[in-house]
Amino acid sequence: MQQQQRERARANALGGLVCSLVAYALTVPYVVSTWDRPNRAAMLVALCAVLAEIVVISLLPVRLAFKTPLRANLVAGLWSVSCLALVAFNASLDGGLDSPLAPLAFVPVVFASLVYGTVLVTVVGIAGVACAAAIGVFDADARWTETFVFAGSLAVIAATCVWQATAARRRREELAQASRTDPLTGCLNRRGFAEHFERVSAAAKRSGSRFALIEFDIDDFKRVNDVYGHDTGDRLLVQLVRRMRTVVRTSDPIGRLGGDEFMVLAEGADREGAERLAQRIRDVIAPQVISVGMAVYPEDGETFDELYRAADRGVYREKEEHHGAAPGASPRARGRSRGD
Repeated sequence: MQQQQRERARANALGGLVCSLVAYALTVPYVVSTWDRPNRAAMLVALCAVLAEIVVISLLPVRLAFKTPLRANLVAGLWSVSCLALVAFNASLDGGLDSPLAPLAFVPVVFASLVYGTVLVTVVGIAGVACAAAIGVFDADARWTETFVFAGSLAVIAATCVWQATAARRRREELAQASRTDPLTGCLNRRGFAEHFERVSAAAKRSGSRFALIEFDIDDFKRVNDVYGHDTGDRLLVQLVRRMRTVVRTSDPIGRLGGDEFMVLAEGADREGAERLAQRIRDVIAPQVISVGMAVYPEDGETFDELYRAADRGVYREKEEHHGAAPGASPRARGRSRGD
């Protein structure tokens, strides 16, 4: 997951670098073709310095520049501010607000809204407005109204970019939540539960702590659907989850892994604690009969698949007791893919 985040941050940075490289490389012909005007050498040196910065950032190793979100944001922020400083410097040397280079101040601000988070977009937006104001201040021929309009226009664009970044972040959070949540019961779905398991198991390995998986499914649930209809079956699932939440800690997630199959991850629980929690779940769900199985980390396994299979065997054994299933029949775990 962290590696994917670093790669995504690097891809975003490279996209911005290419965009900036194209935008600022286009100014080279302008500087060269107007070489007879003042300050051309200083402008070209400043431009080459930023282009060199772009090359250096693009060559930085992923683990060095994008190891953490904070470091990635610092790299992106410093690069964006340096680009705006280049625009302010060169536009001021080229006639101020009348320079065709001044509108390049919009490039980093607009790009930031498409890639960065809200905080960084705000920082780049403020830097962009400061850049526009600086161009006007150092333009001896500019009236304050011209500076006000130019800086104000960039401020409006920056505010729009912040709004866009905030809306995009909310959409991403909503999509992430939807992709990890069962829409009927509000529990975690298989993907969300597996991701939570990975975080808990990683912490358990570091600290040497335990946790338990408690799996259960509803006996004769297919009959409920067949006799009373799927709407009734859905209402039953929702009601059972509501009851179960009253005896499960809020920090322990409930996952719906498919159909009438649910699982609870109880952090810090040993086998006795898991048995007590399983009994509380049976009591609160009664009179509905459920079959329960459990597995404890690390005694019954260390991976999700190992613990899942161990808990599933317990569910099957209890279901045999409830229904008198033929001994020796294959557990569901043997015929079901755990990678779904």
